[in-house]
Amino acid sequence: MNIEFVTNDYLLAWYLLFKPSISEEVQNLKTRLWKNYMQEYIKMEKENIEILKYGDDFIPDDDVIYNMIFESKVFKELKKETTKHRNFLMNIFDSNKKKIDEILSDVIRFKIKDTYHIIVIHPKLDSVEFMRANPKKNISWGKEDDKRDGVKTLMRIIYTLIKYEIGDFQKDNREIVASIIDLAITNELQTRLVGTSKYEEGFKALKSLKRQLYPYWLMYLGCDKEDLVSYMMRDKIPFDIDKYRIEKGLRKVDLFGFIDFCCKHQKYITKLNN
Repeated sequence: MNIEFVTNDYLLAWYLLFKPSISEEVQNLKTRLWKNYMQEYIKMEKENIEILKYGDDFIPDDDVIYNMIFESKVFKELKKETTKHRNFLMNIFDSNKKKIDEILSDVIRFKIKDTYHIIVIHPKLDSVEFMRANPKKNISWGKEDDKRDGVKTLMRIIYTLIKYEIGDFQKDNREIVASIIDLAITNELQTRLVGTSKYEEGFKALKSLKRQLYPYWLMYLGCDKEDLVSYMMRDKIPFDIDKYRIEKGLRKVDLFGFIDFCCKHQKYITKLNN
């Protein structure tokens, strides 16, 4: 899996203009630009889409406001802090990349061919955005709690990439798809990476559905009946083993195949758990 962490002055400037102000200095800059260049300001409202689409190849139709932002003291300081944040994310990924590649290959069973570009923005902007069907695979990233736990941040980034890869597959069953990606990345990948179960983590709204899918998820991972008890104890997710027939075919499919299985059998899986 190839990920490049980059920065982009235009995207950072756009976020400062159109996201909630992260400081009094930023608010003062926005107010001044709005008063003096209102029409130009309004025309820039959707340029984040073009910046995400073209990345470093983006050329604005009018760079008057951008140049004024670039020359401001507050932008120069925020750019310096954004670069530091980019280096933090890049170092966390580089130090775990080899192990993540090995585990991820075993868990999702399909190859991610493209290089993803994470355009890092200032973490106080607290935002993640990406465009589907973007050949450059650009994702903007900057969350306020990124530094609280570097590995968890990495899991959130990889979750976003896998969500991007899955795309509109089984789009009528979005909750099942989201639950399975959560099981794969937030839970199993992170568990193997850190060496202790992380199955209590993930989206709270999906917790019940994930518990229903969990026995079949273990079958997908290759568990036989005698393995299920040790996994239940590891993850503290009990279920009645005798209710389940081991679906050995699941260990031979990739993540797309497992999603497909769960969507086709969702009524049976839900009924069985009830």
